Amino acid sequence: MNYTFKNTEINNKKATDFETKSLLYLIGKRKDSKEVEYIAFDCFNDVSGINKKSDKIWDIQSKNEKNLNPKKIGKYFFTLFDNFTSTFDFKEFIFFCPVLKSEYKIDDKLNTYGIENIVDKTLTRIKNGLNKEVIRVKGTSINYYKEQEEFLEKVIIVEDTELDNEYIKTVTKFKKTEIKTDAFYQSVFQDLRDIQSSKKNSYIENEIITNIKDVLKFNRHLFSKDVETLIISRIIGCEVFEYKSIPFYFYPLISGQDMEDVKDTVQECNSNLSRAFFNKNSNREFWKICEVIIEFIEKNTITDVEQIFQTIFNNYKPRISYLTSITIKYLIAITIEGKQ
Repeated sequence: MNYTFKNTEINNKKATDFETKSLLYLIGKRKDSKEVEYIAFDCFNDVSGINKKSDKIWDIQSKNEKNLNPKKIGKYFFTLFDNFTSTFDFKEFIFFCPVLKSEYKIDDKLNTYGIENIVDKTLTRIKNGLNKEVIRVKGTSINYYKEQEEFLEKVIIVEDTELDNEYIKTVTKFKKTEIKTDAFYQSVFQDLRDIQSSKKNSYIENEIITNIKDVLKFNRHLFSKDVETLIISRIIGCEVFEYKSIPFYFYPLISGQDMEDVKDTVQECNSNLSRAFFNKNSNREFWKICEVIIEFIEKNTITDVEQIFQTIFNNYKPRISYLTSITIKYLIAITIEGKQ
């Protein structure tokens, strides 16, 4: 079972913005987003989500092109179709695009749909566009009519209906995303786009892999948690899980301890935060606590960690064993420092 990478390239900025939206759509806007462990860029397709076992791929062809006509849509379906006919297990085939013309659709209000929502006249032209591209690339020695029909029953069209910053917000677990400005979320989107672009600065054309997970060796991927880590670190204002020093406002809480105890306390707090964040069972609770802290600090000038803790966590009982009181106080101190 082999897969050969074809038509890989370094895309322009405009396309990369759209691919970043595709990435965020995969990990933040789907019911099965939790299943996506990592995302590969310009390998299997523009963007591809892969699960933890590396035995399923969510395949996205992303086209930021206004006024897409049916023939072009069919042509652009080809990379998805090519993966459909491969030996690898692709879970879903997604065409991510701007909102299509209303006359192409049966129900104009839908923004995610299959070919059952495409009017017959348009669908015929899409099929012709796909078939023409299949013949151009694969030749006429094999008739792929049956495979094309099967593929079209599975392809999903997802229309882009939101601004860049809204996609970032979907990845956070905040109930009140307005605790940060749209300009802030936009800047995080740009940071992520730049990281994504840098991942594509390698040449993998015609490279062959035998297992899905082999794609990791090309370093053209990000783990879903990498994206979450970037976002939470930007929101708090520092590298939360790589904080090397003792937060200034944490000192009063450890002033009576000897050096070894201080090291143990800080190390334990760091470890607890990482465990809370990277464990799927406690991740949402971590975001919830962060939201409460950030919202308070954004509105107040208090820097006394103990006072803040008593104000907003007065009756706090850890739902997660490692989100202890001292760990939360440490997080408060980091957040104060990050804001300054």
